[in-house]
Formats: sequence, C-alpha cells, structure tokens
Amino acid sequence: MNTARTTTRRASGRAVEPPEDGAGPGVALGGRPRTIRFPPFWHAWFARQTEPRLAALDELVDAHVERRALRRYLRRLKHATVFAFVAAAAAAHWFSDQVAWLAAHVPALWALWKLLTGA
Repeated sequence: MNTARTTTRRASGRAVEPPEDGAGPGVALGGRPRTIRFPPFWHAWFARQTEPRLAALDELVDAHVERRALRRYLRRLKHATVFAFVAAAAAAHWFSDQVAWLAAHVPALWALWKLLTGA
C-alpha cells in the first residue's frame, strides 16, 4: 500500500514536519505567506501591463476559448453527420437486401422489384 509522505528532509537529513492547521497536514492556510520570486524579465513584463493591455488580453483569451468551443462543437457535429450517413447507407443496403430476398420468393413482389430496379 502506498502512503503519502508527510515529512520532508533537509540537506542535513533531519525530518521536518509540515505545518498543520485546521485544514489538515501540509496546508499552511494561516501560516506565513510564501514569496514567489520572479526573474527580472517577468518583473518588467508585469510592470508594462496596464488596464487597456489587460482588457485586450482578456478579450484575446475569451475569443480563443470561444473558438475552441466552436471547433469542438463543429467536430462533434461532423462526426455525428458521418455516423448518420454511414448508418443510413448500411440500413438502406440491409433493407434492399431484404426486399430483394422477399421479391425473389414472393411473385407479386418480384414484379414490383423489377419495376423499381429496372432489371
């Protein structure tokens, strides 16, 4: 049985227990917030962002999500259309075989079959 490892090891080899809060082990909800250190490139990128640029970025993301949803819908529609066409062709073939068999065995239908197929 695999169990989750709840302790971490320092370079010295000592085990360090993660902080425990009301949410459970390993979750530091009320503890000290961790700092994320971005490289200077990202600092410059964040500094360049303004309200109009962020609004334009939001619009681009929304347009991308809409196009992806539309592509997914059209792909499903295409697959359903191909499936329906193949199923209809298979059903028509099967029913034509049944009608041909019946026409070959029932004289009244034989004349109708010859009329329909032109044979």
